[in-house]
Amino acid sequence: MQVSFGEFVLDLDARELRRGSDAVRLSPKALQLLQILVAERPKALSKADLQNRLWPDTFVVEKNLANLISEIREALGEDPVDPRFIRTVPRYGYAFREPAVEIDGTKAAVGAHVSPWRVAALALAAAGLITLAGYAAWALLVTPSAGDRRIMLAVLPFQNLTGDPDQQYVCDGLTEEMIAQLGAADPSRLGVIARTSAMQYRDTTKRADEIARELEVAYLLEMSVRRTGSRVLVTARLIDGQTQRQLWGDQYEHEGLDPLTLQRQVAAAVARGTLSTLGVPAGNRRAGAERHSSNSAAYEHYLRGRFYWLKDSVEGLQRAQDNFQKAIELDPSYARAYSGLADTYALLGSYGLMPISESHPLGRDAALKALKLDESLAEAHRSLAAITADYYWDWPAVDRHYARALALDPNDVTTLSLYAFHLAYTGRATEAVPIAEQACRLDPVSPNARTSLGSVLQLARRYDDGLRQFEEAMELDANFALAQALIGMAYSNKGMPDRGVAAVQRARELDGARPDLVAFQGYILARAGRKDEAFRSLEELRRLAHPRQPSPFQVALVYVGLDDTDRALEWLEKAVEARAWESPMMKANPLFDRIRLDPRFPALLRRIGLPE
Repeated sequence: MQVSFGEFVLDLDARELRRGSDAVRLSPKALQLLQILVAERPKALSKADLQNRLWPDTFVVEKNLANLISEIREALGEDPVDPRFIRTVPRYGYAFREPAVEIDGTKAAVGAHVSPWRVAALALAAAGLITLAGYAAWALLVTPSAGDRRIMLAVLPFQNLTGDPDQQYVCDGLTEEMIAQLGAADPSRLGVIARTSAMQYRDTTKRADEIARELEVAYLLEMSVRRTGSRVLVTARLIDGQTQRQLWGDQYEHEGLDPLTLQRQVAAAVARGTLSTLGVPAGNRRAGAERHSSNSAAYEHYLRGRFYWLKDSVEGLQRAQDNFQKAIELDPSYARAYSGLADTYALLGSYGLMPISESHPLGRDAALKALKLDESLAEAHRSLAAITADYYWDWPAVDRHYARALALDPNDVTTLSLYAFHLAYTGRATEAVPIAEQACRLDPVSPNARTSLGSVLQLARRYDDGLRQFEEAMELDANFALAQALIGMAYSNKGMPDRGVAAVQRARELDGARPDLVAFQGYILARAGRKDEAFRSLEELRRLAHPRQPSPFQVALVYVGLDDTDRALEWLEKAVEARAWESPMMKANPLFDRIRLDPRFPALLRRIGLPE
């Protein structure tokens, strides 16, 4: 009962893994997981199946499985970026990919020595028990108990059945509106999965129960928009995620595809039907319809602005800016359009597409205008908090606006992630971690949420935990360049320079023109002793920034890697002078530990207004 693969032997009798004559240390659960994967090779096993086999009587979060995979990979000495043995099947599970040889000619099995017929009988019995145990554990997770009445719901993307792809922004706007209305109803009773995770299921072929298990929710709201001649038919169904049974449904027919009419009438009616069926009160918050302009053209430009803003590209931000400004021209009292414009200016400055000395004052003015029109607009408080943290460094005001935003909308994942990151880089990482974890619970299949949590954990100096979050982000999106670069930084800081260089080079292959990735690469190359290449990264930063100067903070980071304290502090001085938005991150970032004791460093922190 021994299986050989590569230079390893998995001894199923002795329950140990060996490399040659040396035993390789693995925790009991990690060894059990490796046995399962080897026994089922080359079949890919779902995460849910693996969790049920490993913890048949207990519900565990998915990261526990990811932690075991990381432990196995480290024991086998393989690179998760290009794994030799354990293959990740994105958004599904894992498979054992290396050919394995059964040394004694007996098929590998997991368990004690028993006859073949008994193995089959036990397998059938275990399959039934595991299925029931997994079902029960999931039911306990997502079904509210007497002591915890919080129900979890996912609003799936509106299906665009109009035959016109140009109307996708209307469907996306309705999806976002439904999430906002339901999420604001009673956050203590109803948790609504964030837009990013919900949008992963656009045009999905997965069953309702599969989606519910992946998102860890009890209920799904499915909707579609169909055009018949000049008439538009909207269908909504509330589905029980365990039984796939429809609990409530309705159809709404309108003349023409007017976004404002659909938003005001259909979204409100669907929200009422859903909340009534779930037994959740609508709450006293203003309805989403009241927050939008009564001018149909202004509302349409707002929807287009958000649609393009979410694309997170240069062209997308420019088109978002144009549409938000047109919405304001048509309705100068439209608070949400001002808030959208503030968000756009913030990204234009942070991405270096506008000088931050121009973008952030414009963004601040837009956010203040939005709050003057509607003080209870959570997203405007969030926008103002982010802009103030990036440029104005008024830390009490930042805390105040984030707190107000979360009090108004506790389910907003963007606010949770930004606030957690703010707490972490200002030295309050212990407070930050549970907030970032809450964002991941509300946005479970978002690589961005995972990367934010990983960054917070790195700032908390929980390096291995942070690395696992970056790896999970890559499992969700194999082309996510930032997470790939942060994996490289984590390996570099763990004293594994070759892996760090390989990971960051892969990130550059995914997105070669991002200056922040060039800076990461320069730092990692420098720490690996490849200083000539690190200096070339500095030259590349200058080329990418031309005709402007490169980010002084990014240049400083490369000099930190080169152990050139004088040049690093010189460029950090320039970063503070220019009010570079990254400057406050030097307080808690472990990358700057090597220059922290220099007396010039605390002097820079005092200028930012942060305690040493």
